[in-house]
Amino acid sequence: MRKIAHVRADLGESPVWDAREGLLYFVDISGGKINVLRPQGQVETVHKSAARIGALELTDKGNLIFTKDASVAMLDVKTGEVCRHTAAAHDGASYRFNDGACDPLGRFVTGLMDEGPSRKTGALYRYDSALNAQVIHRGLALPNGLAWSEDGRTLFFVDSVARSIFLAAYSADGVLGAVTLFVETPAELGRPDGIALDRAGGLWVCQFNGGCLLRYDRNGRLSDRVAMPVPRPTSCCFGGDGLDTLFITTARFAMTPLELGDYPEAGDLYAIRPEVAGSPRHLFKE
Repeated sequence: MRKIAHVRADLGESPVWDAREGLLYFVDISGGKINVLRPQGQVETVHKSAARIGALELTDKGNLIFTKDASVAMLDVKTGEVCRHTAAAHDGASYRFNDGACDPLGRFVTGLMDEGPSRKTGALYRYDSALNAQVIHRGLALPNGLAWSEDGRTLFFVDSVARSIFLAAYSADGVLGAVTLFVETPAELGRPDGIALDRAGGLWVCQFNGGCLLRYDRNGRLSDRVAMPVPRPTSCCFGGDGLDTLFITTARFAMTPLELGDYPEAGDLYAIRPEVAGSPRHLFKE
C-alpha cells in the first residue's frame, strides 16, 4: 500500500483511469470537485460546483460524464465547460446521485440515494446517449458501487446500508434479471462502498469505516483482505500500465478532530499492485 497523492478530500470518490492520457480522475463529493492526478504527480481541480458531484465516467470522445446532485451533466475536458445537463431526477434536496459506471453498450448507470434517513427510496437510473433516463431497479437504501462482468452479462451493485453486494443478469436492452445476493460483508468491517473487478472475476470492495479492502472470488468466497492506513476507503479502480494498479480514494467526511488527529492522511489517494490486473471499464457513448 502506498500513498500517491496528498488530497485531503472530504469525500473522495469515483476514481476513473484515462488510459489514453495516463490520467486519474476522481471527485470530492461534498467539495463539489472533479480532480485529476497527472503523470507527474500533481493534483488539479478541473471542475468546481456548488452541487454535490457523485459519479464520474469517461466518454468515447475523451470528455467526462458526471452527476451534480440529482442531475447528470457532461464536461468538455478541453474547454472545462459543462456542455450538457439534464433535469433533476428528484426534487428533494436530500436526494443525489452517488456512484456510477457505464454498461457494455456505453450507457451511464448511476444510483439515486437519499442522504436523509434511509427508506429504501434509492434506485438505479440508466442514461442513454441523448441523456434520456430510465429507472432499471428500485428499493435500495444506499446504492453504491457498480461493475459489469467481463462478458457484460452480469451487473454487480452495492447497497451500503444492507452491507450487501448484489448481482443480476443484464440484457443487451439494459433490463435486469432476478436480483440475488452475491455477498454480505462483515458487520465489523463497516459498509461496502465502491467496487472494481479484476480479470479473474475477483471483486474488490472498499469497506467504509472498516479500514480495508476485501476481495471476493467469482464464487463469492473471501480471498484477500488488504488493510488501509485510514479508516474510510470509498472507491477503487484499476489503472496504470496494463491496468495493474488499483487506485483507491478515501474520505475524512464526518470524522471527529480526535479521529483526524489519529489519521491525518484521511482523504488522500492510495494504490496497491494486486496479483491479478483489472478489467477495462466501458466508456459513455456520446
